[in-house]
Amino acid sequence: MTSPSSGSPRLPARRKAMLLGALSTTTLISCGGGGSSTGSTTNTSATVVSTDARLSALSVSSASLSPAFSSSVNSYTVSVANSVSSISVTPTAGNGATIKVNGIALASGTASGAISLAVGTTGISIVVTAEDGASTNTVSIAATRAAAGSGTNCAIIPQETEGPYPLLAILSNSAIMRKDIRESKTGLPLTLNLTLTNVNQLCAPITNAAVYIWHCDKDGGYSGYSSQQNGNHQGETYLRGIQITDANGQVSFTTVYPGWYAGRVTHIHAQVYINDNLSVTATATTQFAFSETINTAVYNTALYTHGQNTSVPTNASDQVFSDGYSTQLLSLSGDTANGYVASLTMSIAA
Repeated sequence: MTSPSSGSPRLPARRKAMLLGALSTTTLISCGGGGSSTGSTTNTSATVVSTDARLSALSVSSASLSPAFSSSVNSYTVSVANSVSSISVTPTAGNGATIKVNGIALASGTASGAISLAVGTTGISIVVTAEDGASTNTVSIAATRAAAGSGTNCAIIPQETEGPYPLLAILSNSAIMRKDIRESKTGLPLTLNLTLTNVNQLCAPITNAAVYIWHCDKDGGYSGYSSQQNGNHQGETYLRGIQITDANGQVSFTTVYPGWYAGRVTHIHAQVYINDNLSVTATATTQFAFSETINTAVYNTALYTHGQNTSVPTNASDQVFSDGYSTQLLSLSGDTANGYVASLTMSIAA
């Protein structure tokens, strides 16, 4: 057997096969001047195999990565409430790379199976192998699940119908970006203070979210609509407004205590638009309930000429709140002489 010369480099078998497979030989025959000659030229081209083992995208269900994803970052953390017992990850890689999540092969751009989370920190390993089969990159996620009763649990507020009078076309009207939504409407003064939190981030406040609220006036009529029950209020915009949550996830509105109309108990509608993006479907649509005792006191005053709501006198008998309203019940302070302050923490999945 003839040994290769000492000056000949050795190629890995796979690389050698690729190079040899790309070689081609062409025989040239030249006839001219009464003679002929033959010769050959060799054209060589090598298939380039990618060595890129980076991720091009990465997302996690029920949580947000910290820091935000970057192909140059290989270590992340996520935090979830105790109520979240598992998450999935969706890693994406290009250039023929393969992916394994905790040792299990996964197609690029698809979600992994559910990864169980114990209380505390669970490590998640994502190994990317480049097309060349040799270059690898490992991305790690430290997922922390809160302990039960740790004070980081918050109950998500239910999604509810937006009802017949949402007037969503008004969202593009910059004049609705306001704290005082009364316009010329009268009624007992009501200050509505809302705090928005994220159940997927240990109940952390949600900043820069647009909160849109609307409700009927003291006589049960909504602005922007005309009907036999509602009355003619087309072209009007009273008792509607949008505020943006601050660094503490809070907004405040100045309004009046709502009245009621046949078929519904006293309530306020609300929608949340994450990142102040009013051009998409709301992340959350819900309604707020009021104390029945305070409703009775308010509707006994001379301002509220409708008197008591005999059609739906209790929250439990209301078509929206009959399945439970503990996370939607406003905390109220004040009296009929000076008005009321209503507060609520809205927890949503964002």
